[in-house]
Amino acid sequence: MTTKKWHVYGKVYATKYLGCFEAATSDEAESMALEANGHVSVCHQCSSEVEDPEIDWCNVEEDK
Repeated sequence: MTTKKWHVYGKVYATKYLGCFEAATSDEAESMALEANGHVSVCHQCSSEVEDPEIDWCNVEEDK
């Protein structure tokens, strides 16, 4: 049996705190957060190891 070369990619997940926002709804707060802090930056070393870092979804919690 012959072998083949395979390119394997893994999806990397992390969490970024986007801030606390005053809004009428969680959807509005999420939109405000993404507009204000929705960019993702990585250090020089990591930038050579990851491609297209982005925020995929947000978890929105009401402040108590």
